[in-house]
Amino acid sequence: MPSLDQAVEIGSAFSGAFPLTPEKGANAIGQRYFGPVVLITNARCYSATDIFAAGFQDHRIGPVLGTDENTGAGGANVWTHEDLVGLLEGDPHSPYVPLPKGAGMRVSIRRTLRVGANSGTPVEDLGITPDELHRMTRRDLLEGNADLLERAGEILKGLTPHAVSITDATPAGGALRLKVKAVNIDRLDVYLDQRPRASVDLSDGQADVTVQDAATAQSARVEGFAEGQLVASRTEQLQ
Repeated sequence: MPSLDQAVEIGSAFSGAFPLTPEKGANAIGQRYFGPVVLITNARCYSATDIFAAGFQDHRIGPVLGTDENTGAGGANVWTHEDLVGLLEGDPHSPYVPLPKGAGMRVSIRRTLRVGANSGTPVEDLGITPDELHRMTRRDLLEGNADLLERAGEILKGLTPHAVSITDATPAGGALRLKVKAVNIDRLDVYLDQRPRASVDLSDGQADVTVQDAATAQSARVEGFAEGQLVASRTEQLQ
């Protein structure tokens, strides 16, 4: 891989960053829930939950409410010495041999990096700092997180919901007519078969968009914006 060769050439500890999941595959289902959301974290969030919290915050899905000042800070794959030995088992040139006296070791490989405003920042050793902090109370400990859930509810109540949906898609004379309903959206971008085809401004939450030469489109994605920020997206299969 050229990135690995370059890392060796310049003495870098890591190769370039690559996504594990192709963007198209990650977004194939599309958004299904459009209500406000809040994510609750604590210091025991580690590994997969660390990575989830990072993506939630980086993509501005909603506020992160933490009961601790940081998550567990585990954002890499951990491989043991036995794993490394097994990767090159049978290779006479393998540098990996059993360690003396039954010793073992572990290393962190393939770090998770953040995106958006935190682009390039590793999750490993740093974790995620919540947007808001809630210190656990006696009621939380004895009454099933009562105060924590009340705090989360207060945050949700103060958030603005955003939604967008395709209510009708009708081919007509070689064109495709889309009827779209939106909530708290001021601009709508339309993609057909992953290609941008139209953009309209909204004022009353309704849009009737006709796209020429698009009657045979297989899929439609509508993205809703509020004050220039993407806040809702809907993907529908048309045929």
